Amino acid sequence: MQVGSETGQAGWQDAEVAAASIPDKRLQRRLRRLLEQLSAAPGKPVPAACGDWAATKAAYRFFDNPRVTEHGVLSGHFAATAARSKASEGPILILQDTTEFICTS
Repeated sequence: MQVGSETGQAGWQDAEVAAASIPDKRLQRRLRRLLEQLSAAPGKPVPAACGDWAATKAAYRFFDNPRVTEHGVLSGHFAATAARSKASEGPILILQDTTEFICTS
């Protein structure tokens, strides 16, 4: 998966977190770590993606924090997606999560 030339594979989480409306640096670091963990194990439940009880508990505490909102987390994703779309030179495919794409050529 290519995420964009400016961030590359290793730094896409930074772009997602940079524009997120997360109130402090500690919570921003936790969001970045969660993005790393969850993207490394797509489709897995949070405990399986986090790997151990301490990381799982930290994830649930992050999600339960009243200062962390859905809008705050998604604002970073929306901004990063818009930047990646603007930087694209070719067509952009937007597939639903239930779509199967099979290329036979």
